[in-house]
Amino acid sequence: MKIVPITDELLPKLEIFCKEAGELGYNNNSSLKAMKYEWCKEQGEYFCAIEDDKIVSVAGCHPFPEVSETAWRVMFRGAQLPGYHSYGLSKYHMNAITWRDILPLQIQFCDSDELYVTTNVEHDASGKMNKIHRLFKNLHKLGMVDYHGRVFLYQTEQSVWKLNISEYNKRRSMIGEKYVV
Repeated sequence: MKIVPITDELLPKLEIFCKEAGELGYNNNSSLKAMKYEWCKEQGEYFCAIEDDKIVSVAGCHPFPEVSETAWRVMFRGAQLPGYHSYGLSKYHMNAITWRDILPLQIQFCDSDELYVTTNVEHDASGKMNKIHRLFKNLHKLGMVDYHGRVFLYQTEQSVWKLNISEYNKRRSMIGEKYVV
């Protein structure tokens, strides 16, 4: 698996990813517009995982001034197609491509110790977001993230979680490298 920033040359593959995501009900990833792709690229970056010449996972990162002037939001519009994570179960969420493979590049790109992930509190645009919110409650108990509070973004109430980068890196270093940068 290869993890790279999304470039113009990859846009046709990204369109295919969006079509598949839309068919799966991943509404926030059903189109470049829904992903807020251009908006994110203007101020941050979008990364993808490529396997067998196909984009199978995406996640963006961008400045997060709603929290602080030096904060970044990571895992923005993060999604992966089913059947592409063969890492087994992991209580630290290392079985997800977005968390295990894309997040390290986002940490490097953002060059800040103020990295945040948001989860929807009530509005579930894909049928999977409430599950992710519960997952982050568990990651909080494990020390991977700290609950920062709630914020309204895009007319949606969201919980804000600060990534504990040192704990993440510690847990991430305990697994083997399975991707090419």
